[in-house]
Amino acid sequence: MAEESYTSDDLVAWERSVDVLRDGPRDDANDGRAAYEATANLCSAWGGWMDMPEQLVNIVHRAVETGYAQALADVRDGRVAGLGVVEE
Repeated sequence: MAEESYTSDDLVAWERSVDVLRDGPRDDANDGRAAYEATANLCSAWGGWMDMPEQLVNIVHRAVETGYAQALADVRDGRVAGLGVVEE
């Protein structure tokens, strides 16, 4: 494995930063599960995870999951340019 250019303190700080975003308020309790499943599907198709330290993989996975959850909320609330108003 290549030499790491970050410290364990860096990992802890990155993890905290992602967790702040990830644990934000959700309007729909189902968003978390849907985001988790979408992230799992995306990440399972890429084999690059095998060379990454587990803690870093977890941080990246949670960051992607956070983006999916926010995208779900944005689409549901009509905050996506070009889509027009989302009908209920």
